[in-house]
Amino acid sequence: MSDLQCPARFLLLSEPDASVAQGLRHERVAAVYDGPPAPATDEEPSRAAGAAALGDALGLRVQVMARRLSAADVLARAPEALDELRDLADLHRGETVVVVVAGKPGGRLEVWVDGDGVSVRGVSQGAST
Repeated sequence: MSDLQCPARFLLLSEPDASVAQGLRHERVAAVYDGPPAPATDEEPSRAAGAAALGDALGLRVQVMARRLSAADVLARAPEALDELRDLADLHRGETVVVVVAGKPGGRLEVWVDGDGVSVRGVSQGAST
């Protein structure tokens, strides 16, 4: 079977840190993505630091996306968010990839993308916004 037919599996995590890496070790994560750096605010003081710590703990360099995705946009199937995931899926067929997203701390979505479309297979408590 060709890799082009294998779905890409995305673990969309909001506000991860190095402690999340232990739970991901068995996932065989191929890449970690985050949106562009943003100035620290009271609401998001360490977003980039959390993604960097997760990447370091997994032994992966964090790759920067053109824009940051939000869990709410993915759940709402916003066209821009799904297009971004489709673009990443073209690079990661058959692989598991972590994408840091905006959302409630601790949120997690599992999204599968293949030629047939996008499906959300799992949602944790914090991922709805």
